[in-house]
Amino acid sequence: MFLCDKLGILPSVGATSISWVVGGVAVAGAVFDSFTGKSITAHIWVKERTAVSKLWFAAICDYPFNQLGVTKVIGKVDSNNLRAIHIDEHMGFELEAVIGDYSDEGDMLLYTMVKSQCRMLNSPLWARVIRRVA
Repeated sequence: MFLCDKLGILPSVGATSISWVVGGVAVAGAVFDSFTGKSITAHIWVKERTAVSKLWFAAICDYPFNQLGVTKVIGKVDSNNLRAIHIDEHMGFELEAVIGDYSDEGDMLLYTMVKSQCRMLNSPLWARVIRRVA
């Protein structure tokens, strides 16, 4: 429930989360929902001014692609959330669509990523970290 509050979403039946906790406090998390068998939506939150663990990044990439076998991960981002845009693009997400006037905060950006775009799963630099997660 903590992550859903931070993300501003309602928990859905069957949603799964992966958190990174330091000293008993969550500093990063991802909630996965809307699983169709082929795709899943990822809602990602990272506490401000927090350097995120490589193991956590590896886990949130491994889960949808390797554990569930999805073809595509979808991320919804408010257009004014520059930090979320940066994190998504750093991971390998690409902007697929823009829904104008989505909310009071602006447009909704739909970012998507297929396994071949995932920098964590496809980089030799990340291979050792991915093996630790798997």
